[in-house]
Amino acid sequence: MMTSQRPNLGTSSGRRVLIVEDDPNSRWALCALLKRLGFDCRAATNGQEALDLVRAFQPEAVIMDLMMPVLDGVEATRRLKADARTRGIPVLALSANATPGGRSAARRAGADDFLTKPVILTELLEHLHRHLDA
Repeated sequence: MMTSQRPNLGTSSGRRVLIVEDDPNSRWALCALLKRLGFDCRAATNGQEALDLVRAFQPEAVIMDLMMPVLDGVEATRRLKADARTRGIPVLALSANATPGGRSAARRAGADDFLTKPVILTELLEHLHRHLDA
């Protein structure tokens, strides 16, 4: 699913990242890798959980799967970007749907970036640091 090679992409120490992913294996793997790289990582299993957790955790970035039950990532992203308290949080959309339609839906919802599954760790970290260090 992911490469675990540790890239040197600046400091990650304590940076808060929320992973929103309904697949338990993907969620665990992403969060475990980010924690190992120094991130403070929390996870949500659907968009509604993410909206609730954002208020308490106050992440500096959200990695959002687009296809989830309860509340999908497109709608959760739309709601985050519509709220003045959370619109500045970068949302990196994550989807196996790499078609122009999937990318377009993520952009229309307000996603700041788009990554495809399976995730390549070095690519994820490059995108994440680009938004965190902006």
